[in-house]
Amino acid sequence: MCGIAGRLGVGATKENVRKMSEAIAHRGPDHSGLWLGEGVALAHQRLAIIDVVGGVQPMVSASGRWILIFNGEIYNFQDLKTGPLSHYHYKTQSDTEVILAALEAWEGDAVGHLEGMFAIAAWDTQRQRLLLARDGQGIKPVYFSKISGDFVFGSEVSALLAAGLRPEVDESILDVFLDLRFVPSPNTLFTGVKKLPPGHRVWIDADGSVGELCPFDFHAPLIKRVGSKCDLINQTLHAFMDAVERQMVADVPIGVLLSGGIDSGAVAAAAIRSRASVSTFCVGYTENHSSNEFEEARRTAELLGTDHHELQIDTKSAMNIMPVVVRHLEEPVVTSSCFSFFLLCETVAKHRKVVLSGQGADEPWGGYGRHQVAALSAILAPIIFSANKLLPSSMNTNDAWKRLLEAFSSTEEIEKIIGLHTLFPGQDRDRIRKTNGNCETHSYLQPLLKALPANGTFLERLLALEVRSSLADNLLLVGDKLSMASGLEVRVPLLDPIYLKKVESIPGSLRRGGLFSQHGKMLHKLICG
Repeated sequence: MCGIAGRLGVGATKENVRKMSEAIAHRGPDHSGLWLGEGVALAHQRLAIIDVVGGVQPMVSASGRWILIFNGEIYNFQDLKTGPLSHYHYKTQSDTEVILAALEAWEGDAVGHLEGMFAIAAWDTQRQRLLLARDGQGIKPVYFSKISGDFVFGSEVSALLAAGLRPEVDESILDVFLDLRFVPSPNTLFTGVKKLPPGHRVWIDADGSVGELCPFDFHAPLIKRVGSKCDLINQTLHAFMDAVERQMVADVPIGVLLSGGIDSGAVAAAAIRSRASVSTFCVGYTENHSSNEFEEARRTAELLGTDHHELQIDTKSAMNIMPVVVRHLEEPVVTSSCFSFFLLCETVAKHRKVVLSGQGADEPWGGYGRHQVAALSAILAPIIFSANKLLPSSMNTNDAWKRLLEAFSSTEEIEKIIGLHTLFPGQDRDRIRKTNGNCETHSYLQPLLKALPANGTFLERLLALEVRSSLADNLLLVGDKLSMASGLEVRVPLLDPIYLKKVESIPGSLRRGGLFSQHGKMLHKLICG
């Protein structure tokens, strides 16, 4: 896990790219590296995890053609190294060099062979062009822009600010944020700043010309028929165990972020099967706060026999660090847990460089209340409209009811999606935003809808959309920015690409566990419980 930054153009100097690198130094406190060519400069901040000594970046391929900087981890690098890329002359034990071997063998198609979380920047000295790529789950971000004619990119917007970006709010995108509670890639709330969408790659020529965004791991799998429920549970359990084991690869100790829920508990249990000793970490408030999960996490840790650590914070501490958290997030998010998560990562980073997290189960498995509404949409729509005619007019002032009406006021899929995600009813949004209606949101969601399972129900398509949009552009963004603020790598086995592909092919009704299930992700609970 690291930070990457670079520049193409007349401003690609050592001094300029060093400023960009220093702006994201918190992401990689172990080493800072630069590579300069004619009209190109690449910078890397390293958090050393795999091949601590040999994995220094920027790294040059054996032929000298490719110069690579990358942020993340490649979980199948050993399989590639001993398999289709065994002919390469390796000098290190790092996953970085395996990416270089893949580039030598497959050029831009190399990223489609990688399983992991990554943001990659690779300069092709032969064709004088830059490759940018982001993992299919969008765990690792990469931003880019144009400054004085130069192309600039980085793991965070702060790197672009250090390059001279003068930030301005794009009010049309602000409208989208009000509709959805997140900003879908490739957009940001900054005018002229883009972030590469999950599972996409793009080529940039030496003159800064940006090519077409090309998906390589973005489309959702088709929904498949399944055999017996028992077989499905066993198959998915094995896929989950393999996912956790694959993400335990590191040359430094690994911990687990443990809450009181089943997701992180299952990850901790699977981690123990791979390593004899596992340390777990839990955060909560010193006050008798409703969000505290100390007791549940403690019981899980005792049951599993982990080396358990508890971090207690007070609400005043959370408020005091608000400016720091906002600065690191760079874009607005709609989650109150970001403050405690930041404090947790800050403390855990004193003990570990790498931790596993239970994040990422609710979106593919259907764990939120809106997923129950989506599952019942065909039944609810006529009931809601009939009830609206009979209910007293006072209900018309209830925001939750108005949002529910909005979700089913149209047969259009996008309108339903907006109604299920927005914080404000439509009339309230129109009073505070620049434009009336949500045409901007429609234009940004349309390309995403093409990646969803064509044979899916509304629920299945909604889940696939959230995995490729709100998860990457909201929760995972929070996870990356706030963990890397303290130089901590957080891995998410529940979003392992092989495991996720298995989960997304399961019918949505099975994933949620029944049409009228209130809590959702019931099959996941059977598998991990």
